[in-house]
Amino acid sequence: MHALRNDERRLQIAEQQSQLIVPPLNFAMVAPGVYRSGFPNEKSHPFLLQLRLRTIVYVFDGDGPEYHQGFVSANGIAFKHFHVAANKEPFTEMDHSQVADILAQVLDTRNHPLLIHCNRGIRRVGCLVGCIRKLQGWAMTAIFDEYQRFSGTKIRISDQEFIEVFKAPVTISCKPQWLI
Repeated sequence: MHALRNDERRLQIAEQQSQLIVPPLNFAMVAPGVYRSGFPNEKSHPFLLQLRLRTIVYVFDGDGPEYHQGFVSANGIAFKHFHVAANKEPFTEMDHSQVADILAQVLDTRNHPLLIHCNRGIRRVGCLVGCIRKLQGWAMTAIFDEYQRFSGTKIRISDQEFIEVFKAPVTISCKPQWLI
């Protein structure tokens, strides 16, 4: 009987070790209470649960899969979906007032901890994080360096131009301490 309990315990340990914790694509902390990523798949749900998220902000012009809606509902996570078009030359640009509204949600500490994601965590999220960095007083070269680290070879000059010219007022109800 003792040997059976030891075998069961070893089996439980082996099962726990085989369950890898997988963060979403392009996951990173932006600042305390704010995370960024690409679209989380089902394998990344255990990782997201460890963050104890209060809010997930999804910025994409399409709808998300059903499994994502089920995950947020089952775990009591507020889900805010903003339909945002990507910056594309020559005529498509993210709406400045919409970005200001999204930033107000992302920066409001009542929504933290919060994950903001788009499809791959590159363009839309990269622009939003770039705008957060502007609000933090970062130099443009540092903002573009961070954008390029996440975008790799998928850099869009139109995204960098958007970040550079973004000046819409952002009204934040409960401002984080790390924001100027």
